[in-house]
Amino acid sequence: MDLGEATTRSFEADDVLVSNIIRTTSYHRRDFDLAVIRTNPEDHRLVRTSLTEDIHTTYSSLGKLEILPLETIHQICLLLDIWSLFRFRQVNRRARQAVSAIRFYKVIVNHALEALCITLRTNIATWFRLSDLFDVLCTMKCHFCGAFGGFIFLPSFRRCCFSCIRADGLPCVLVLSDVKHRIKQRLGGVCSLMPTVRTLPGTYSMDETVRKRRTEIVLSESISAIYLNDEVDETRVKRSKKTVLLPYMVTTSLPYFDYKSGVVQRGISCSGCQVALEKALRSSRVESGACAMRDKVYSHDEFLDHFKACQEAQNIWKSRGRGSDNASFSEFVRRRGYFKRRDVIMSFNSKKYA
Repeated sequence: MDLGEATTRSFEADDVLVSNIIRTTSYHRRDFDLAVIRTNPEDHRLVRTSLTEDIHTTYSSLGKLEILPLETIHQICLLLDIWSLFRFRQVNRRARQAVSAIRFYKVIVNHALEALCITLRTNIATWFRLSDLFDVLCTMKCHFCGAFGGFIFLPSFRRCCFSCIRADGLPCVLVLSDVKHRIKQRLGGVCSLMPTVRTLPGTYSMDETVRKRRTEIVLSESISAIYLNDEVDETRVKRSKKTVLLPYMVTTSLPYFDYKSGVVQRGISCSGCQVALEKALRSSRVESGACAMRDKVYSHDEFLDHFKACQEAQNIWKSRGRGSDNASFSEFVRRRGYFKRRDVIMSFNSKKYA
């Protein structure tokens, strides 16, 4: 009986074994997270305290809304868009108390705070409700290809994966200023009625391209009815040649939350596949698809299925008794992907993550 078969029999009976295998033989691709919209985690410490504080005593009131049961107030809050909900929350301590007690709110603040903050900062929060973000948070698969999705596509609030971001598998998006002058006569004031993402300055894509100016980006389908077919095609060509960064600038990382179990997953990649790729590169025998396997992101269950067939991952698991871990086999794994040092310092606490 080989290791894969023996381990398979143990999976169902030993959750600790499963956790140890995942911890020892997989890693999260931090470089993927750094390629899209993000904020400095240090900025969230004070914000998190403010958003999660328990308010037990308050002398303020909600005025005429006080006659309503708390459940009804919560239902009203969930009908508001995210921006309006936070405006309401800022009215007084009683409003903060009411909003903070909403089940969806608690889950999102605890597990998707960065995505929530980015939703507000990119001005897309006026188009979606808290329940919309909760639904995406509790969805595991990419809406566009069905793979594990560790990101959210902000223009339509859909779960997506990094492969779709990188391979142009997302719906077409356009810089509003590039088309606004062409549609002004036909569109009138409708521009303000289209979901628009106002990007944040940052470093985007795996090439780490810096963008300092904020840009308004819209879905092509939102304005497609205005164009003739040939005009739409021309716009798509311009996008593919000049604005390849746009998919990165309208997505951000979002973990998956299993509401039933309470488990949070951010997606994991196989350390063994990276080790296998490095060995192949040294011998100049890289097989077709090796890089794709290295970049593949799995859910926990998907990874366990992969582990049964991955010889290098099994080798890492067997070596654990010698005091080795997955990071000792590959610098790429230790760093959780490839990126320049300046980017790590900018986005993470250097003492903690060095």
